Amino acid sequence: MTNGWTGGQYSLFRAFFGAYLLVHFAYLAFWAADIFSNEGMIPDASLSPLIGAFPNILAVIDTPAFVTALSSAAAVSAVFFTLGKWDKPAAFFMWLVLASFIGRNSLITNPAMPYAGWMLLAHLFLASAPYGSWAGRGRADPGNGWRLNHGVFVAGWIVLALTYSYSGYTKLLSPSWVAGENISYVLDNPLARDWFLRDFFLMVPPVLLKALTWFILVIELLFAPLALFRGLRPWLWGGMLLVQLGFAFLLNFPDLTIAMLLFHMFTFNPAWLGAKPMSGYVLHYDGSCALCHSTVRFLLAEDRSKQLRFSPLQSGLLENAKGQEALAQLGDTIALQTADGRVLTESAAVAMLLDRLGGLWRVGSWMLRLLPRRLADGLYHFVGDRRYRFFGKKADYCPIIPNDLRERFC
Repeated sequence: MTNGWTGGQYSLFRAFFGAYLLVHFAYLAFWAADIFSNEGMIPDASLSPLIGAFPNILAVIDTPAFVTALSSAAAVSAVFFTLGKWDKPAAFFMWLVLASFIGRNSLITNPAMPYAGWMLLAHLFLASAPYGSWAGRGRADPGNGWRLNHGVFVAGWIVLALTYSYSGYTKLLSPSWVAGENISYVLDNPLARDWFLRDFFLMVPPVLLKALTWFILVIELLFAPLALFRGLRPWLWGGMLLVQLGFAFLLNFPDLTIAMLLFHMFTFNPAWLGAKPMSGYVLHYDGSCALCHSTVRFLLAEDRSKQLRFSPLQSGLLENAKGQEALAQLGDTIALQTADGRVLTESAAVAMLLDRLGGLWRVGSWMLRLLPRRLADGLYHFVGDRRYRFFGKKADYCPIIPNDLRERFC
């Protein structure tokens, strides 16, 4: 199994995960004293069966003020984790707080929290400062050769496969799952979202709800053995992603469903949406624009093919190739010259670049192309027309980069 993770894609995941953790701990801070303190639900910490399962801060001190401060400190750590600044100490601290809270009061155990804890520990074993992190900003080589540790990625898949199959096994012990009635129970659950999607499923013939219940049971039960076959992994992953999305839209339990979706994002393999060749492609950009320089650095970091070339508009290369009149017709925009001589501008150029990068960036390309072209171009120009005001200017037309990367500039 090979993985196609790049630094920018992992930073995107880290930002989503960090935002989830920030909301989780910030919200929990308001209730921490009632749930975890020595004046709350379980005044005596020794009554919790998991109090000694992990290193537990609350086994030492668990006053209301302390547990509130602890949750608040974890929320602050989530901000650093999101930004990629001191993210490894922040990840370990948040794992320790999660373990302490679960050990202090196991009655509030969220089935998704072990996945969140695992991802925090996994982060400790990854290379530091991927592209997109605060710690990696401004360096000469934006990508710096960052790759996601393959052993960690494989371990994530082992956890995903074994836990899904174990979940399927436990469902065999549940009469409602075996009878095919569980989805119907979910729709009648007090946590079910009261909106049109729930109403739609309530109108579905019972036999189809039974079939859906059995489909989930079978795919979970067989997930681990089927995941041994490389060609089946994207389909298994996608099938369970749809299941988790279904629960997210049907159940008002975001702390559970979002964590599961994040674990699916972690185990997504960008190689499934592999990068496309960019031999002969040249990006013409405004060399005096700081935002354009950042865009070039992003592409240098994320283009694994190392084929895309760059040229400042001020160099005259595009004008010589297409003529001054044609260049004037393009307007104030980046210009992507393809291998067959086409010139794409505005949102079309952005969408093409994202599509060629592959992985999560291709998903972004699909989302951009779903927008009406006029709206997408309008958003492009809203930022582009204000780029000097928002991001400033650059004196040098080319970013400061190592010599091996400078060879890609025309």
